[in-house]
Amino acid sequence: MTIRTTLTAGVAVLTIGLGMATTITTATAGGSTVSIDQRGYGNGVGGLQKGTRNRLTVYQRGGRNTAISEQYGARNRAVVGQVGTRNSAVTFQNGRGNIAGVAQFGSGHTVVTSQDGRGNAVGVIQAGRGNRATTTQVGAGNVAVIVQD
Repeated sequence: MTIRTTLTAGVAVLTIGLGMATTITTATAGGSTVSIDQRGYGNGVGGLQKGTRNRLTVYQRGGRNTAISEQYGARNRAVVGQVGTRNSAVTFQNGRGNIAGVAQFGSGHTVVTSQDGRGNAVGVIQAGRGNRATTTQVGAGNVAVIVQD
């Protein structure tokens, strides 16, 4: 099991790679929060937060799932829930008040979201097997919802 956490005021960088283990990790810096709960084998999380009051929450239940998040700015929120195997979620947020929610059930799904601006929201739900979703939001107040089975 490898756990590396680096925290400084306003910046949180977190990388976790796990074998067969349950890990619950919460890290806080500059008012930003990272919460991770992994219950499987070979799951990995990577993240970067630069700014204030950003929040990343990751739950991965199966095996070989990956979640990567970068947050710049203030009050951005990213939530990733993955149940199954070999799912991948990448979220990028720059600005203020952006929200990204990803729920993946099954196996082999990929999500990439990018938000640059203020007050954007994206929600992605994927079930079954092998779905792919990519979203890009630039500006303010954009909303995207993707549901795939």
